[in-house]
Amino acid sequence: MIAGRYRTIRELGRGGMGVVWLAEDQVIGRRVALKELRTSETERVLSEARTAGRLNSPNVVAIHDVITDNGVTYIVMELVEAPTLTDLMARRTFTEDEVASIGLQTLSALEAAHAAGIVHRDVKPSNIMVAPDGTVKLTDFGIARAMDDPGLTATGGIMGSPGYMAPELFAGKAPSPASDLWALGATMFHAIEGHSPFQRDTTAATMHAIMYDEPVLRRARGPLATVIMGLLHQNPAQRLTAAQTRAQLGSPSERTVVIEPVTTFVAPTREEFPEPKRTGLIAGAAVAAVVVIALVTFLIVRPNDEPVTPAAQQVTTTATPPGETSSSAPSSSSAAPSSSQTPSSTPKSTQAQAQPQPTSAPQKPKRKTLALNRWNDGKWYFTASPIIAKPSQFTAKDGPAGWIAESEEAGTRKLYACKIGTAGDYMTAVNRDCDGHEFAGELGWIFTTQPADAESRVLYRCTRDSGSRHFDSLDGDCEGEHRDGPLGYVLTGP
Repeated sequence: MIAGRYRTIRELGRGGMGVVWLAEDQVIGRRVALKELRTSETERVLSEARTAGRLNSPNVVAIHDVITDNGVTYIVMELVEAPTLTDLMARRTFTEDEVASIGLQTLSALEAAHAAGIVHRDVKPSNIMVAPDGTVKLTDFGIARAMDDPGLTATGGIMGSPGYMAPELFAGKAPSPASDLWALGATMFHAIEGHSPFQRDTTAATMHAIMYDEPVLRRARGPLATVIMGLLHQNPAQRLTAAQTRAQLGSPSERTVVIEPVTTFVAPTREEFPEPKRTGLIAGAAVAAVVVIALVTFLIVRPNDEPVTPAAQQVTTTATPPGETSSSAPSSSSAAPSSSQTPSSTPKSTQAQAQPQPTSAPQKPKRKTLALNRWNDGKWYFTASPIIAKPSQFTAKDGPAGWIAESEEAGTRKLYACKIGTAGDYMTAVNRDCDGHEFAGELGWIFTTQPADAESRVLYRCTRDSGSRHFDSLDGDCEGEHRDGPLGYVLTGP
């Protein structure tokens, strides 16, 4: 019982500034999120919480109260039981309408903050919660500051997540509404393209990309593409404003989307991870005005990207001048025209020769796999694969964690190792920004759908010791510890 009023039920999550609990307000009988602050900057965070508490927007997680109990400070917040955008991106792709809706609602939250003189300074996918009905909530104003705060840049430090920070911040400029809008553009880019536009292996490389690289959109078109690139303009004076962004995307009421919650692992459908479409070439050439040779090749893309021409399309028909009888023989596996013609005395004979002959499909190459093993050093945990060296202190093997693909194939996505702070703790993630933690390396490719040609199981990310120690497990109950959520499918054998 906290402050004689809030009864904690269970832990919801934790971050660099503290632990968030699910709690029940015993006075009015509602459930709330109780953020227990564990930071040396409590006074600053409290000041910002009070500032954020002034915001009145349906797209901002509301702050109800700030309390102190036994020397520990808690922020009482609106309970939002919904996955973050990071969680959703780990299991599916988004349509342009969905990204536009998420962008517009996040924009509404930022407009409310900016109108109150507050810059968020940490807009990114993990700070955006998306309910099943599509409602968006911007959370974690933990590093927000009032725009007239004289201490905003007094220390000369830069606060925020590097991959989503505007270029002017690295040049010493003060955070502003324009820098929040840059972060919104980077977040929308990530949502539609499936990867962060500027995140690189190191902070220095990320900063260089933000300052000098121009991201390339491949899936976004029309107004959405225009808005994203307009928000990512290097010059804040030429960057799209909130009003211009809203005018180009339209109002939220014009876009109604429903997004499934991430409560259990559900294998994505083929529609959620569409395979690349390849279009065959149709070539025609006129010869002497009476001879036309049409070659039509349909290319089928298999999961391993091997083009195969189906047997039913391996017949090449050649038109012949009047008075001559032609026949068509089955083509070779390369679908080239027959080099010889055999005259036939009857149409029946010609028809028989034109029938396609059965061909044998090329054998699919054997999948190369990587073994995942779980290690510990007596306190922290690390999941390693052959392509990333485990830190030397991890000497005790806890056991296998399955097998993943060595290279990309349909229905897979990259699996990353991430370092948490400086204490030596690690975790596994399916997004390059590591949920805001430090990228430590690539482990391989985990399956987002159950492979049809191999046995598989779900690999979960788990925590123990009140969330301070992270590990991966094939056990859905996380061996009696807390389950953070599914990472994907792993093979049960190589």
